[in-house]
Amino acid sequence: MAAVTVTVALGVHLAGLDGVPENRVPDAFSVLLTVAATAPLAVRNRYPLAVLTACLAGALGLVALRYAAGAAPVGTIVAFYTVAAVGSRRTGRHGVVVLLVGLVLLAVLRPIDLSAEGAVVNCALLVGGWVLGTGTRERRALHEAQVLEAERRVELERERASRAAVEERLRLTRELHDVLGHAMSVMVVQAGVAEHLLDAQPSQAREAIARVGRTGRSSLQEMRQLLRTTRDTADASGLSPQPGLADLPALVARVETAGLPVELRSAGDPGDASPGIELAVYRLVQEALTNTLKHAGPARARVHLSHPAGAVEIEVVDDGRGRSPDEVRGAEGHGLIGMRERVAVYAGQLITGNAPDGGFRVWARFPLPGGTPGRNAAGTS
Repeated sequence: MAAVTVTVALGVHLAGLDGVPENRVPDAFSVLLTVAATAPLAVRNRYPLAVLTACLAGALGLVALRYAAGAAPVGTIVAFYTVAAVGSRRTGRHGVVVLLVGLVLLAVLRPIDLSAEGAVVNCALLVGGWVLGTGTRERRALHEAQVLEAERRVELERERASRAAVEERLRLTRELHDVLGHAMSVMVVQAGVAEHLLDAQPSQAREAIARVGRTGRSSLQEMRQLLRTTRDTADASGLSPQPGLADLPALVARVETAGLPVELRSAGDPGDASPGIELAVYRLVQEALTNTLKHAGPARARVHLSHPAGAVEIEVVDDGRGRSPDEVRGAEGHGLIGMRERVAVYAGQLITGNAPDGGFRVWARFPLPGGTPGRNAAGTS
């Protein structure tokens, strides 16, 4: 900026050699006014409107005192461009007002050495500076908006990934609870049978112990499968599908070996039931039968799977002793809450509670795509 100021000052003195005779001879004061008309450009990006006012005042001072303007108008042109490019829309409007006031004063002062051609050229430069400055401001605003939008999208993706991770952990927790709860219940029952028969009927005790081993190995394999499917791996070899409706007979058979007689009935065609719904039905039956093993005492259970139009319905009822309020509240911490979460994922309906004729009842309805969802996402009778 110092080099520009020195150049302008020298230009004033050199121009004065061939200036209009009516103008005053350049002197030290004219140099100061020229510096005042150009030096503020050093801070034009920080104070655009103030710099425009200062540069315009310096140029008008030269004209008012009958000095040759020389290169001083360059400061006003650059400052006006800066107001349009750097300032806000409001600042730009204020800059136009300041410039118009300056032009009115310039017309009143009537510079001696300003020809019509010079006036046209200066006005064209001012208009061009305004157009270029406005375009620069709009492009910068567009770029900033695009950056903000990109940052917002990144933040949304981060939140979506975090939410997906939380949902995956919850899903894994539910799956592990169902697998381990069922396996432990069956193994505890079989171990109790083996202990009871160990002395009197050792062959049956050995069979019960073998069932404990088979249940443990089967559950361990299911746990490994569950954990393996949560990993990001390109090798899907050795992975078996998640259990579904076709696996209910095998589940019932395992529960029966643990000492709970179960009647399984199925009616209708599953139709468009997705693997997710089939898994949810399987886990719900598994949890209901596991709870029957834990809480019903000597009992029988009935599992009824039906497929009304546009839905899958499942009912698990036992004829045991039912549940006390304390037992229901205790189960809420794990099993029943897990059931409710599974049903809610598919906008279904869940009803649990003591059956009218004794025992405990679990009923759920899963709407299929295009079907009618239940009236409530989940309910408890």
